[in-house]
Amino acid sequence: MMHAFKKIILPISLAVAFSLNTVSISRGEVVVFDDVTTVQAPIRIKVLTKGRIFSEGGRRVDIYLEGNHLKKILTGADGYGYLKYIPQSPGFKEIDARSDANSSSGLILVMGKSEKAIVIDVEGAFKDALFSEKLRAASRKVLKALGKDYKVIYLSRFVGKGVSRSWLEKNDFPESVVLSWQGSDTFKSLDKNGVNLDAVIGSDSVISAAKNYIEHRYSFEKSKDGKIVKDWDEILKLLQPIPQPSG
Repeated sequence: MMHAFKKIILPISLAVAFSLNTVSISRGEVVVFDDVTTVQAPIRIKVLTKGRIFSEGGRRVDIYLEGNHLKKILTGADGYGYLKYIPQSPGFKEIDARSDANSSSGLILVMGKSEKAIVIDVEGAFKDALFSEKLRAASRKVLKALGKDYKVIYLSRFVGKGVSRSWLEKNDFPESVVLSWQGSDTFKSLDKNGVNLDAVIGSDSVISAAKNYIEHRYSFEKSKDGKIVKDWDEILKLLQPIPQPSG
């Protein structure tokens, strides 16, 4: 009973904590979802139009890529709209969506076939760093070091993309996409898009969902499907081992 209670309370506590540690987030009436793919692997740019509280369909949305207009689309009855996109070059692509007086932006990370990705579960990887500048500094330093060899992909499970991105920006973490958690389908989609998933850091639930897609799985909590690590320096040593001298 106590274990089940903790599983319910923890997501609520994390959501409150992250919200308190971010600047105020205004809810726009257009939402652009981040995504990850590889060069020439097609994806669908995804947007959502909202009213004051609930989704609002049947609205026209202009989609821009890197400032260039792509197309005007119409959102469905559920508020969601899609546009097929086939990237031709690697890098971050900024997507802007405009509907009437409302607008918002998102990122698409386009990876080269040989580039490696490391997935970071925001709530699971940083929960102990929320109220400790020392731990935040340690995790920030390691992620910036890993950024030399990996593309970072953030996952947001409870607090949403806006709160997660704001917290990451406020604490000077490497900028990248923030994906909404969809269970094992998150990894399945990334794998289908040709993304080379090399490592994941996060909670036990994320580690378990990644076991069929990612070889190197690390967690700061007990996990039957991943390696338990004591700190971020251990992760750095595991992912960037010091080369041994030849001979």
